[in-house]
Amino acid sequence: MDTMKLEESMADFAGRFRKLSAPIIIGTLLITVVLLGNLATSPPSFNTDLDAFTPESEAKTAHERIHENFPNETRPMFIDVTSDDGQNILSLDNIKQMNVHLRAIENLSTDSDNSVVVWTTTPSILQTALDEEADGVILDNISSWNELIDLIAADDVECRLTSDDQFLSAATYASSALLNKDLNINPTCDYLSSGEGDGTPLASSTLWVLEIDPELSEEERKEIQVEIRNLLDGISAESSIEYGVVSLDLLSHDIDSRTLDNVALLVGLAMLVVVVLLIFTFRSARDVTFPLVGLSCALIWTYGLLNLFGVEFSALEVAVAPLVLGLGIDYAIHLQRANSALREQYPDPAESWLRACAKLSVPLSLAVITTVAAFLANIISPLPPLTTFGIALAMGVVCAFITSTVVVGALHVFFNSKPRSSESRAFTMPTLTNNIVKVQQKQQVGIFLVVVFLSGASIFGAASLETNFDLGDFVDPEMEIMDVRDDLSNNYDSAGWKLIYVLFEPSDGNDKITADADLLTELRGLHGDLESNHDVVGTDGTFPSPSYEGPYVILRDAVLRDSAFGDVHNLEVFQDGGVYVKDYDFPCNLAAAFDSLSTNQTIADALSGETWADRISHSVYLEDGEVVYLRNEIRVEATTSTESEKVVKEFENMLGDVDKSGTLRYNLANNANLYVTGDLAMLQSVLDGLSSSQIESTLISLAVSFLVLFLLTRRIMPAIVILFPVGIASLWVVGSMAAIGLKWNVLTVMVTALTLGIGIDYSIHMWRRFEVELKRRNNHWDALRASISTTGVALIMSALTTSLGFMVLLFSPMPIIQDFGLITAITVVFSLLLALVLLPVLMELSARSKEEEVIEKEFEPQLDDLA
Repeated sequence: MDTMKLEESMADFAGRFRKLSAPIIIGTLLITVVLLGNLATSPPSFNTDLDAFTPESEAKTAHERIHENFPNETRPMFIDVTSDDGQNILSLDNIKQMNVHLRAIENLSTDSDNSVVVWTTTPSILQTALDEEADGVILDNISSWNELIDLIAADDVECRLTSDDQFLSAATYASSALLNKDLNINPTCDYLSSGEGDGTPLASSTLWVLEIDPELSEEERKEIQVEIRNLLDGISAESSIEYGVVSLDLLSHDIDSRTLDNVALLVGLAMLVVVVLLIFTFRSARDVTFPLVGLSCALIWTYGLLNLFGVEFSALEVAVAPLVLGLGIDYAIHLQRANSALREQYPDPAESWLRACAKLSVPLSLAVITTVAAFLANIISPLPPLTTFGIALAMGVVCAFITSTVVVGALHVFFNSKPRSSESRAFTMPTLTNNIVKVQQKQQVGIFLVVVFLSGASIFGAASLETNFDLGDFVDPEMEIMDVRDDLSNNYDSAGWKLIYVLFEPSDGNDKITADADLLTELRGLHGDLESNHDVVGTDGTFPSPSYEGPYVILRDAVLRDSAFGDVHNLEVFQDGGVYVKDYDFPCNLAAAFDSLSTNQTIADALSGETWADRISHSVYLEDGEVVYLRNEIRVEATTSTESEKVVKEFENMLGDVDKSGTLRYNLANNANLYVTGDLAMLQSVLDGLSSSQIESTLISLAVSFLVLFLLTRRIMPAIVILFPVGIASLWVVGSMAAIGLKWNVLTVMVTALTLGIGIDYSIHMWRRFEVELKRRNNHWDALRASISTTGVALIMSALTTSLGFMVLLFSPMPIIQDFGLITAITVVFSLLLALVLLPVLMELSARSKEEEVIEKEFEPQLDDLA
């Protein structure tokens, strides 16, 4: 495409552009001030909760539909309790101190409309036992563990549990999730058997689990948990008991509360890098100041417009500023280098700037189109924050392009109306240019061999990459909440567990679930599957007792606690701990059993203090005495995304399929539909969404890039030649992720599309310059040398600026942002390297093949005549 005509047309517009320069600057200033004022008066709110990332799915829809009839999903708050001296946290003095501190939290909860609804704490568990077994003796009045044991333990109690023991589930849960791995109950067992010695159990830490009212809004949940954490921080400072607090809500709060400061830090550092590199490149006050002003406006416009439109921000938006600065400075460098060269021939600043824009119109416009397309490809992502991030980046690139071309040009015209006698010379690298061309002349085969080898290694590494999503990746690992999280993982067998739900709803065409002996059989089968599933809390002991709340365990506990209840409802518990129909000659109506428990206000859970009515309301929804929905809330262990994926798949396999004989879904096909939902299933849907986003955004970016190049060149081969190095760069970037141990996450999934957006920019600039130089020179290598010495050097400087701008992200306290900064900097390096080394070789070979075709066509008729 010849830009000479466009240059002349733009030059004719120079007079008007000169007159418009002042209004452009004033208009830019007004827009910037308005948007900045909006940001200052109504700063953006950030939401990085797991719910925000969850895509729509059938299971999520079913979860929301069924949970309308149950309390909302609980979000447990974990409190790790230790003694300052590292000694036994279960000493009676420590427990009494904890009881005082617990009352302070209870008062806070009461003042907040009873925001804590379930208390699973050491003092409350012991007080509940005293209420049940010792006529309400006050824990504070107990003088020793021996007295406590005598009050709550029957004379014939033994220090062992069996599969049909009514306390098996509670004891298994407490030992695995509420008490440190170093728990030693031998002193207690010795006292029970002999009545002598000190019966105090030993443990270095214990865990409290507070369940916040699930009916509260997300912000209200976070607010009360922050208040509790602050209260416990004060108590820890003034007492010998240390409290560490962690929860998903607190993680989300800590991420969001620090994100704005993080943005300000990274913007400041990125600006500093840009200033230093502009000074190094241009050594002119105007050429440094004007791009800086333009890019500052672009950032304010980007964040301001998003905030004005009410877009909900997440921690991902931290990366927008350095990325926009890194990409936007590229436009400014190219334009100012072209303008600097043209000023010698065209002293009028308006004319020289417009001619520079025209000269670079093809590569710049194509670079912007392909980069914006790469980012907008995330619109189809099923993850809402990733969609927002893609839109923000695309908007940032467009704003940077507008300010770099129009605003920076207006500044050059307005503040430089008189031609200067000497313009600053652009930085050149003749030695490097000559060395690169020599390698391309003599080592073409070697270049291709290196490319093939590294590409093969990258393919091998890419196959091993895992997908990961963890809110902890957004938090500074030095923060106290991360230390508490690590302590839970290290000190407890099953602490920090996550919840997964197995939900039942009437099958299509039914309005209730038939609650008969067949349903009991299937629930017993589900319970058996959970017992053998070692991902479920409480299944690793001699007598596995899965830690979950559901209709089956409610029935089992009710029968074990009161055999008369079993007699009334024709149920009994066998020695294997299973619930069975007592007499098959009589009907079994589980709905009636659930209905009778739904009005029972006596204590049903020794740990949480919940009543039978509470437990039924969490697990069974009844209408007119019939079962409509069932909910099983299961505690599982899953620390990493890989483990989460394994757990969810195991549950899906456990339920089976309606077409697979013998599975739970098959057996209940005519009675109930079953779904696996909850935080863990949501996490799995996020992981699946990340994988699909990565593939789809890359394919869309590749297709758009190829289409744009084909429309430009009107030939397939040149488009392939230009795009080939970019595809190789994407492959190398993925391989480098495997080499340095990174994983796919909500940011790195964009790296292949980003590589296409950045790489195509460099390739287009080099290709366009080579085409121009080839028309001026007969020798391909002279054309390459001229291309690299001009555009190539400009690309080196802009790539240096861009990569250093991206590397600013390494200063973020968020590990996920650090990883993204590192891999995007590597992306720029690979894109530049292949644009300067591989692409020129491909272009030279392509140009040479065209000449050979022309020579063959010219000489072939002469050969025919000789024949």
